[in-house]
Amino acid sequence: MALIRSKPRRVSTGDEIDADILLVEDQRSLAEMAAKMLHERWGCRVLIATNLAQVKTILAQNKRKFFLAISDLNLPDAPNGEVVDVLIAAKLKVIAMTGMFDPALHDRIMSKGVIDYVLKDSINAYEYIVEQVGRLHRNLSTKVLVVDDSASFRTLAESMLKVQGMQVVLANDGVEGLAMLDQHRDIKLVLVDHEMPNMDGFNFLFHVRRKWPKDRLAVIGMAGSGNPKLSAQFLKLGASDFLFKTCSYDELVCRIRQNLEMQESIAAVRYVANHDYLTGLINRRAFFDEGNILCANHLKAGTAVAAAVMDIDFFKKINDQFGHDGGDEALRHLAVLIKEHFTTQLVARAGGEEFFILFDEPKEALSQCESFRIKVARSHVPFAETAIAYTMSIGLCIARDTSLDAILTCADECLYRAKQGGRNRTMLIDTSVAQVAST
Repeated sequence: MALIRSKPRRVSTGDEIDADILLVEDQRSLAEMAAKMLHERWGCRVLIATNLAQVKTILAQNKRKFFLAISDLNLPDAPNGEVVDVLIAAKLKVIAMTGMFDPALHDRIMSKGVIDYVLKDSINAYEYIVEQVGRLHRNLSTKVLVVDDSASFRTLAESMLKVQGMQVVLANDGVEGLAMLDQHRDIKLVLVDHEMPNMDGFNFLFHVRRKWPKDRLAVIGMAGSGNPKLSAQFLKLGASDFLFKTCSYDELVCRIRQNLEMQESIAAVRYVANHDYLTGLINRRAFFDEGNILCANHLKAGTAVAAAVMDIDFFKKINDQFGHDGGDEALRHLAVLIKEHFTTQLVARAGGEEFFILFDEPKEALSQCESFRIKVARSHVPFAETAIAYTMSIGLCIARDTSLDAILTCADECLYRAKQGGRNRTMLIDTSVAQVAST
């Protein structure tokens, strides 16, 4: 029995699995290799057992809850997959591994509620298992909608998806399916049948794509018949994929996984395109995309809007004294303070040490900016064995009947005046009442 701990130290990537994994493998070298791969990828703690007796001991002694178990089916004291019964009885999710594919064994093991059945014929098998562990962890926050008028199929699909750890929402026709999408805005994937009363799968998909594009919601069309024209029609209407309802559990899971991973890949690209890498705030381009819409709404309503431009005073001195690592730490620190303080405003890193704030409600903009300036001046950034102190200047503009470009230009002029006036201050121009103020 062995425990893989967190040494050498793993660099955090933000996708860690804070739970134990039980790895059952009688070949020590393979077990240690797989445990290392799991730990390095997900930061999880991995406990290794090499036989059924050790499995029982670990289950009896371990006080932390296991996320899942990955188990070989052929152990010295359990050569016919008996370990699966022990793991299932302990209410663990199980990924089964075997050195040889046996259709009868596959069917028997999968019927017990095993998550996956993996043929460990190469290093690729372990790479697949490592990624499958991450998929299963993400599944815990993944919601899937099943739209089908067959109660028996809904029950079957729900049980299959829940084995994968997903949250499942059910609807018995297209009309109810659309209502469920409106009610559960976090649904990521839909399985929809073709033939249904009230609204069939084609009409359902037509309405879905008017509100949810393919890069936001995956839809897999399904049908009970073998008509090859159905798949093409579903895809032409905007389906992400198509399956016949007679498909195997393995095929259904693989198709769902591929579609979810495609959605996640698109979301990752979208995040990178819209966010600043260093601070995690939205970037200048995303700020203008959202800010122009907000300002257009205010312009149409004839109401005032406020914008602030702020930056760190003497930022070059921080870089000169502490190096660029110190400057980066100061920027990250400021970004955290901004997100904590301006919780309902649109905030962005505009570039360098400059940040934008757009206020939908301008009444409290001055007091919020001033209290934030004071908070920054009183804070310190832990760095190495010292601390970095800094201040910031803020330019604030309140205006009506204006564009985002115009109000930011006004706020930038205020920032310039704040710098000229001695820094560590907030300068306001309120063109809605023709007022200039400095604090």
